[in-house]
Amino acid sequence: MISFDQERPFDKAQVEALLDAAFGPDRFNKSSYSLRENVAPVASLSRVARMNGDSGARIVGTVRFWPILVRDLIRGSDMEALLLGPLAVAPGMQSHGIGAELMNRSIAAATAEGHKRILLVGDIGYYSRFGFKNVLPNYITLPGGRDARRLLVRQPTSLSSLPGVGKIIPAQPQRVKPAAVLAGDYDRGLPVVAA
Repeated sequence: MISFDQERPFDKAQVEALLDAAFGPDRFNKSSYSLRENVAPVASLSRVARMNGDSGARIVGTVRFWPILVRDLIRGSDMEALLLGPLAVAPGMQSHGIGAELMNRSIAAATAEGHKRILLVGDIGYYSRFGFKNVLPNYITLPGGRDARRLLVRQPTSLSSLPGVGKIIPAQPQRVKPAAVLAGDYDRGLPVVAA
């Protein structure tokens, strides 16, 4: 029997082994992985599928979300978003609806938490059933300039559209502001971490 629940800290080793099996050792070379470096996934949205058996439960599916920003390169403003992925199902368990169930549950959790814009790098043929659309014709780049044609977005029509020209950057827990806007640092102009 398969159960679906939130990823727990002790699941990390099994999740990493599953990602290695699903994507291989080159997975860290993908542009989306550079957005995840030194940034923790959103723990409340990370989901796993567990196969319960005589020897205990083993993880057979996983999905995670990461905080990102979409920077408008014309206006210079940032839009908050989530990066979905990776979505992975154990090779022997694919085509049984596990990935779809993980997607439905995780998107519902993201929506319940108030997240409106979700991006991912993937195949439109699979992800369109979950409300994802191509980012093109908008020109939004990923780190390293790879995978931009596979960039997909899911957002309500009431939300402002993505910029015509932009780039995706990792969200940082602290925002950097020019020192000139902080009292006492008018002449230095160096970036300072705002509290």
